[in-house]
Amino acid sequence: MDPTQDDSEEYNPLDLYDLHEVKTPRALLWAALVHCYSVAILGTIGNALALWCVETCTKTRRPVKVLLFGVFVPSLVICLVTRPVDGEELLSNIKHQPHRVSKLVSNINTVVYSILAQTELASMTAVATVRALSVWAPQRPRLGLRGAAVLVFALFMYSTFTGLGLVGLMLLGELNKPWAVTLVSALYFINTTMPALITGGAYILIIYAIHRNKRRLAARQHHPQGATSMDQATKAILAVFISNLIFGLPHSIYHLMVRQPYYMHVIFHVIFSTHFVVDPLAFVWLNTGYRRHFFSSVKNVTKNISHPTSSFHKAGSASRSDHHHLQLSTHKQESLGTSHHAAETIET
Repeated sequence: MDPTQDDSEEYNPLDLYDLHEVKTPRALLWAALVHCYSVAILGTIGNALALWCVETCTKTRRPVKVLLFGVFVPSLVICLVTRPVDGEELLSNIKHQPHRVSKLVSNINTVVYSILAQTELASMTAVATVRALSVWAPQRPRLGLRGAAVLVFALFMYSTFTGLGLVGLMLLGELNKPWAVTLVSALYFINTTMPALITGGAYILIIYAIHRNKRRLAARQHHPQGATSMDQATKAILAVFISNLIFGLPHSIYHLMVRQPYYMHVIFHVIFSTHFVVDPLAFVWLNTGYRRHFFSSVKNVTKNISHPTSSFHKAGSASRSDHHHLQLSTHKQESLGTSHHAAETIET
């Protein structure tokens, strides 16, 4: 038996269970573990792909790229850093190994995850809001590169300060007091529920404005001021928002309730973390330009991989051909030399 393993029924090193709470079935923990590492791998690949498409696309404006970086960079770091720690926590719980993950590491991981997840949601809201403003007020100056960078940085700093505030409450032992619970619930509503409401409202305004402009175009038979169709980036971010809504709404409801059993925590966070995989894949697939760019790049890579082989065969054929021509040339020179020698012999 592993000396670090503790098989006692009271095993609870990370305070996952309340007193006398029924322990989570191991089958559910194993399923959550497989899901966790799947999100870590597939989410890293998907978010890296989304960032690559945004960066290499020549049609996407640089300020929009910065805002999209604010969406997918936090998701990439979540999948790459925080998911493996969550996996270790699940293994610690499954195998009853209290020294596998310390409570300090677990708390730090939670805070980092909270900061990054808030930044992702806020950046998505910023993209939708900026697009709504451009549709409703096309005469207004567009958001510049510096403005986009400042906006994303401000959102990240706000998320960081609120995350560190939670750390301070935790270190002071105030986190479980009634006023602190109320404060955390209020912050959770502001940082997660409000961005979803604002993003949804922004897209409703965008869709309404586009239909309004189409009606004006049909009535007046000339190009109206404002957009008459939703651009590819806005469509893709709308898909990401819908994905967040589907996977995030149960998660938001869970956190607004009083403390639930740990198995509820496992189930709702499995549902929620799925969006880290679905979001980038939906974003790339539903953006026609990004999708074509991806498949074109894959085609070029496969062509380049197979090209050296064909070049080798062509080079080999050319070498054999050159060798054959060289042999013919040598044979001709020898024949000419023999004929010339014979002629000199006859003359002599």
